[in-house]
Amino acid sequence: MKLTYLVSALGLLSTAALAQNTAPLTEAQMMQYTSKASKAIIGARADANISLGQEFATLSSTGSTVITRTISHPDASYIKLHFKNVNLANGGKLVVRSVDGSERYEYTEANMRAATVNSKLGDDGVSSFSAMSISADTAVVEYTPGSASGSEQIATQAMMPAVIDFYDHGTENTPMMEAMNASTDVGIESTCGVNERRDVQCWAGSNPTEFERTRPVARLLMNGSGLCTGWRVGPDNRMFTNEHCVGSASELANTEVWFNYQHTSCNGSNLETVVKVTGKDFLSSDYTLDYTLFTINEFNKAQPFGYFGLDVRDATQGERIYIPQHGAGNPKELAIESDQNNNGLCQADVVTANGRGTGTDMGYYCDTIGGSSGSPVLAAASNKVIALHHFGGCTNQGVKISKIWPQVSSHFNGIPDGDNNNEPTPTADFTASCTELACSFDGSASSSPNGAISQYEWSYGDSGTGFGATASHTYAAAGNYTVSLTITDSTGATATTTKEVPVYGPGGEDQLQKGVAKTGLSAARGEMTYFYFDVPAGATNITFDISGGSGDADLYVRKGEQPTTTTYDCRPYRWGNTENCTRNDGAGRYWVGIRAYNAYSGLSLVADYQ
Repeated sequence: MKLTYLVSALGLLSTAALAQNTAPLTEAQMMQYTSKASKAIIGARADANISLGQEFATLSSTGSTVITRTISHPDASYIKLHFKNVNLANGGKLVVRSVDGSERYEYTEANMRAATVNSKLGDDGVSSFSAMSISADTAVVEYTPGSASGSEQIATQAMMPAVIDFYDHGTENTPMMEAMNASTDVGIESTCGVNERRDVQCWAGSNPTEFERTRPVARLLMNGSGLCTGWRVGPDNRMFTNEHCVGSASELANTEVWFNYQHTSCNGSNLETVVKVTGKDFLSSDYTLDYTLFTINEFNKAQPFGYFGLDVRDATQGERIYIPQHGAGNPKELAIESDQNNNGLCQADVVTANGRGTGTDMGYYCDTIGGSSGSPVLAAASNKVIALHHFGGCTNQGVKISKIWPQVSSHFNGIPDGDNNNEPTPTADFTASCTELACSFDGSASSSPNGAISQYEWSYGDSGTGFGATASHTYAAAGNYTVSLTITDSTGATATTTKEVPVYGPGGEDQLQKGVAKTGLSAARGEMTYFYFDVPAGATNITFDISGGSGDADLYVRKGEQPTTTTYDCRPYRWGNTENCTRNDGAGRYWVGIRAYNAYSGLSLVADYQ
């Protein structure tokens, strides 16, 4: 489908500006530019007024009181909760997590780095704040209020329990929001001709250098609903985006930064593990050059994704460029090609154009869209950033790094180089699935930025070896085996990874059969009873249910290892004996633990899959 988003007023302005090149902007023209530079909106706000009062408290396995609430919004791509009247003093703790526990953020009086603060709402960052978003349509809250000291504090807490007063939820995938982003915001940021922004993974094989240079790019979530793009620059804690995205320290305090928000395969449905941090220090910003330089909290989490260097010069006419970006709220995309150019590639089409100032910009037909604001424009000759994307209209425009650098140079130890000067290396990875003594191994998750992987070599930990992207091996006895995979790519570069794989013998009474209930189960208070369930490849909607009988049994599920009361993949937290866990983690052995919170009897357990 051909998508071209046009704003006629700006389109005329862009044409006029390009014709004039460095002619001064009139005040009216500047106002037109200014009015079009705003944030893409990918979320909405919902009032909640959900109490975290003592009436929702239960006792944890350690004997402490935990208030648990679950908040859902159908089809939301994320949920970001806002809290007030929270008491974290004297050992208080608040946990916000996904249902399966794969995403989890903990807040204490000593650690609020994962919180964002809206000064317009009077947030103080301790008793009132927004939690980090959960990338799902449901979030679970577990709150342990701090211990009170003094009758006045006790009375105040009784009158003002903690509350979730509202939440923001992601709507970027709805047709309504796509239309809004096309016609408002920086919907002027245009798809020029046929949309040629593609999932970054689609370029991994054909353009490994450009693919590798997408690593430092992050998606920004501002005020729970605004969308822009940002990126790491230099080896230290420094990031760039547009001033019209994050224009003040207070806006930065209310901003999330998402690294590694991308698919695992070309146009796939699964995401890499997303790493989320929050904005920290507001270092430098300029309206005319439309840039903001800032730092982030928990910088160590962002370091694995590398950083860009800067190309402090003006582009030459026709030189090749490319743009990694998070337009329209999508997982990371990369624009390399342009059907508006004779060579079919993105290039510098206008070396000098007027932006918010005279001669501040360069122009190109490389495709962008609302949300691409703040993206790096990289020169293919150096694989460094030569412009900061901020305007659209075909041609689209970026502010020249040569204009920005003099204002920010004091924040760097010289012009930064990117971390791509080191030769990129392949990455080995594999999964293992065992049914009794027979195990299957899959190394197809391995990758190489240098080219195709030419060899997969396996060592099974019992003196056995094998070759191939996928392999199988039958062990002589149960045990824990150290399995290693070594890959070699087409350049001769190698990488090895090692994992411990548990192998179990033929099952007995503790093995669960598909759809067959274990009945009449019982245990004394505090006892944990284990079962396991082997799931074949291709299975989905893997379910575990306990029900019936008397007492209070707690269900725990974990793939690959026995769960504990603190380490598990699923823990429903329900009164009584009726609990359910649903997983979609693929083939393998799933362990079920049933803990007697109180003594139980007559319990049934059944596991199944589709």
